[in-house]
Amino acid sequence: MDLVKRSLSKWINAAIVLTVGILVIVMGANTNASADAAEAISMVLGIILIVVSSLALLLAICGGIMAKTGFLISGISSGFSLAIGISLVSGKYAAALIALFLYVIPFLLIVVGIVILADAIFKLVLSIKAKISVVPEIVSIVTGALAMVLGFLCVGNEPVISQGAQLVVFGIILIVYACLMVLGTFFKLPDATVLVVEEKKAE
Repeated sequence: MDLVKRSLSKWINAAIVLTVGILVIVMGANTNASADAAEAISMVLGIILIVVSSLALLLAICGGIMAKTGFLISGISSGFSLAIGISLVSGKYAAALIALFLYVIPFLLIVVGIVILADAIFKLVLSIKAKISVVPEIVSIVTGALAMVLGFLCVGNEPVISQGAQLVVFGIILIVYACLMVLGTFFKLPDATVLVVEEKKAE
């Protein structure tokens, strides 16, 4: 029961991320269904933001009144999220946001890959000098190299990896991240694993 109480919010967030990931894959794999999938993503994210923000705003107002301290700061942040949720439902512009992410992600992957690679090489040298296992560093080197290669393949007006394929990759990353969120409630995952997925997702 304690696990459920402690992890329920993470499970809900994971379900949301998983749903969006599946819809993004549908957008990338089927151009005919991309408009419907984009509209569904806008509706899902918008409704969730409206519900969560409304509850947060209500709690902020009640808490501020009961504590007699006001609720301006928490109220503004909740109101901001509520406004975004309403705009997503009315404007259905999630597809435009995803397109913007797809433009930024290749450069993000390149830069993050370089940082991961440089850090891994530095730690590899230290591990060799200390005569300890270099397996984590080798994994990081491979991860950084893959991120760089993937980023370079997605750059340009006519990238090697098409926008549809990029959407599929983005969706897969979201699904993996959702799975990691759920697994993280049962097991302690290595920090590096979660960090790499989060950086690819920002997406």
